[in-house]
Amino acid sequence: MADSLAVEIQTRLRWLFSDSLDLSTVADSSGVEYEKNLADGTSVDQVDKIWHDQRTVAATSNDDLDLTALTNSVFGSTITINFAKVKSILVVNTSTTSGDELRVGAAASNAFTAPFNGGATSVVEVGADSALLLSSNKDGWSVTGGSADVLRIANPGGNSITYKIVIVGTSS
Repeated sequence: MADSLAVEIQTRLRWLFSDSLDLSTVADSSGVEYEKNLADGTSVDQVDKIWHDQRTVAATSNDDLDLTALTNSVFGSTITINFAKVKSILVVNTSTTSGDELRVGAAASNAFTAPFNGGATSVVEVGADSALLLSSNKDGWSVTGGSADVLRIANPGGNSITYKIVIVGTSS
């Protein structure tokens, strides 16, 4: 039997900014939304691989994820996910303690740098009770086994941090 994958990505930021004046209140109420559906496949706007997990990074430690050898248990079997391209990455820092931040990127070797324009030392910080969504749904970011395939999730602080992660992409 063939497998099939459909992914829906949604994000929304809404605001109400108001200024109370002597005789009235002026308000700016709006929002920005993004929604994308990715069909099953390996072309533009398509995905055929997904990997997700809830993980814990010990204090002052790293969680290095090899994007060409991610294991997951599905329906009682262990499978290995090998990404050729990554289309989206979602990282959710579940800690509610102020100062508990995660740093995404900058693996010591074979760093997956495609979403980080600054190269192998670039990181994006994800603060406590926060999320990071990186998305390149049209073409995706190439993963090169053995040279550009390690996504680092680093914890520079003194507490262990649990996080959730979802990666979607293609096998070719």
